[in-house]
Amino acid sequence: MNILDEYNDYYAANEKPEVVEISEANYVSILGEGSPGTSLFYKKKAAIKEFVAVLERHYAAMDLAFSSNVLEIFYWFDEEEVGYVDIGNFYTTVDLDLLKYRIAIRIPDFVKAEAIEEFGQTSDLPFAKVFEHFTYTAGTCVQLLHKGPFAGELQTLPILQKFAAEHGFKKSGMHHEIHLTHFELGQSQAHLQTILRDPVIKQD
Repeated sequence: MNILDEYNDYYAANEKPEVVEISEANYVSILGEGSPGTSLFYKKKAAIKEFVAVLERHYAAMDLAFSSNVLEIFYWFDEEEVGYVDIGNFYTTVDLDLLKYRIAIRIPDFVKAEAIEEFGQTSDLPFAKVFEHFTYTAGTCVQLLHKGPFAGELQTLPILQKFAAEHGFKKSGMHHEIHLTHFELGQSQAHLQTILRDPVIKQD
């Protein structure tokens, strides 16, 4: 099972904003806090890929082969601490030291939380003991495909917010980024393709 092919709609987006419905999905994930782009952030990104590779080899030996290597990140702020932060100014109005994140890779439904915990306890990979199973249903979302450097999202996200408002929606959950293009710290970002996705609800 190639996760990218199995859930191709999940990994698809247009450069123009759109409304989509995202059903329940399961992930291997690791939590963190603070600004993205730090050395710790990238160490966690590398470690989760290694961990999923271990899972892939294990399940392949059981005739349950799968492959999954698209990194995703869920971002949010503690609203009790900083208040409501909208889509368009998500990265610009609050100190990013207060940002919380969950780095994730989607996995098949047959990979259960117990297996991830067991592998984590016996693996010597970095962060292995803190990887966890995560199930999430985003529901109704607005999204678009951002091309180019991450910094350009500061101009792209207001477009997404404007679209949401024009369609009577407001942000209702974690900001979600799906990194369709492999990227390592220090590499050029000109080629990047990133789905920017935010769950929404109808405004009162």
